[in-house]
Amino acid sequence: MPAAVSRWPRPETVDRVAAAVLAAIALAQVLVFLPIAPPLAGALIALGSTAPIAWRRSQPVAAALVGSAVWLVPADGFVLVGYIAAFLLFFAVTAHVPDPHLAAAVVLIGTVFSIIGTAEQPAHAGDFVGAVVGVLAPAAVGVLARRQRRRQRRLEELAAHLEQERDRRERAAVADERARIARELHDLVAHAISVIALQADAAEAALERDPALARRPLSTIRGSAGQALTEMRRLLGVLRADESDAALEPLPGLARLPALLDRARDGGQAVDLAVDGAPVTLPPSLDLSAYRIVQEALTNAVKHAPGAAVRIGLRWRPDALEIAVHDQGPGAHGTPSPDAHGLVGMRERVRIHGGALTTGNSADGGFEVHARLPIEAT
Repeated sequence: MPAAVSRWPRPETVDRVAAAVLAAIALAQVLVFLPIAPPLAGALIALGSTAPIAWRRSQPVAAALVGSAVWLVPADGFVLVGYIAAFLLFFAVTAHVPDPHLAAAVVLIGTVFSIIGTAEQPAHAGDFVGAVVGVLAPAAVGVLARRQRRRQRRLEELAAHLEQERDRRERAAVADERARIARELHDLVAHAISVIALQADAAEAALERDPALARRPLSTIRGSAGQALTEMRRLLGVLRADESDAALEPLPGLARLPALLDRARDGGQAVDLAVDGAPVTLPPSLDLSAYRIVQEALTNAVKHAPGAAVRIGLRWRPDALEIAVHDQGPGAHGTPSPDAHGLVGMRERVRIHGGALTTGNSADGGFEVHARLPIEAT
């Protein structure tokens, strides 16, 4: 599209071509086909009424005054293209002159010149009406065009402002979700470190009595340290937020998924869960993210497709956990809105674990969320 637009000539070039064409037609009329004055006067009228079109955008006041002043030259008729020239000149006055009082003054002067020029010739009452309308009509159209441009400019500014506001809210939603994830990861890491500290005390006590007994707490320390290191790596990529609202209850995982589905069923939502493959023990942060993804997708379905059947599928693969949530609602409820941060949260959780998320309308008209969370990468 931009390449096609660039091939169009500039408006100033169009004006110059129009002025040249109209000037040629006017000169042919007054000098050859239908003279309205002696050759010199006829040429002055023809060129004076058409040539100013060439600068009607850059100097609209001067162009209109020059183009209408030639109407005062005595003649026995009119230039046939005079109405076209007058329309272009006085349209430009009201459309492009910033000062409305100056534009009105130029239109008034043009109207007076038009009336005087008509009075110098044998004319009827209808000729005077035509002379006045020939100036006022294009001026009125120019006013409408100017207002339309101003309205369009305001709409573009409003659209730009709304776009900026939408981007700001999206960034805020992402920041809020990252802060929430960071708090949860922080709690997981804190728990792992607490386990390390307790097991270290146990190992120290066991070493004094029976060194063989110290192997079990040391093994636990090794596993907890590896887990804490993994969670810390994720935590470093997420900004911490205020912890004043951190939940005191244990963080949920897939083990609490049945309770979540029961609450949805109690609210009138038909929910079905299908599990494919053998479940494995997930790292706490991945277990939490899997639960949150199902929770957000289910909340989205309840909000946008209340009462519709929802199918949740968990497919356990050797290298990944695949989550699919499908509802039989009207679809298209993934459209961004100022308060719909569910999809944003799911994308952030999947991104942190190096997975993939797809959302959109399904073939049967419902809406589907599919997430793939790598297991080996954790």
